[in-house]
Amino acid sequence: GSGSYAGYGQSQLPDEEEGGAEEGEGEEDDVQMWSKSGVDLFIAEVSADPDSILSVGRGETVTVRIPTYEAGSALYWEFATENYDIGFGASFEWEESEGEGEAEEEGEGKEGGKKTRREAILPILRRSSHEKVITGSHAYPRPGTYLLMFDNSYSLLRSKTVFYRVFYTR
Repeated sequence: GSGSYAGYGQSQLPDEEEGGAEEGEGEEDDVQMWSKSGVDLFIAEVSADPDSILSVGRGETVTVRIPTYEAGSALYWEFATENYDIGFGASFEWEESEGEGEAEEEGEGKEGGKKTRREAILPILRRSSHEKVITGSHAYPRPGTYLLMFDNSYSLLRSKTVFYRVFYTR
């Protein structure tokens, strides 16, 4: 009866680490989000690189496109804002051949054979990025491009400055 329930969560863990999560199902589960303190220090560090500073106008959404890197296996992101929160979400985009992908030899001359697919991996939600550095990671599902969306569409008066950093892990 009650004893079998207690051990359920524990027996789950070792399998996951041995590559049980290789299936393409439930990609949302692959996103990990956490936060850390030290917004001021983070902003000071990141400000040294002008490409890491993003201005998001009032009522705007700015999308940063980051291609997967051949030698990498996961994308990490960190961001913070000064004084106010911002919406943040992520999608993943990839090109898919018409048909399966093994059938590519037949129609090599065809230009229209690919279509771009997009999948939301993290819904856009307002994040308290002015209080904590918002950090997250996602294991590459396949070669493609990440779309990191900084959403300020709810703010009619204030533009926001986002300080962000992305990197990959092997």
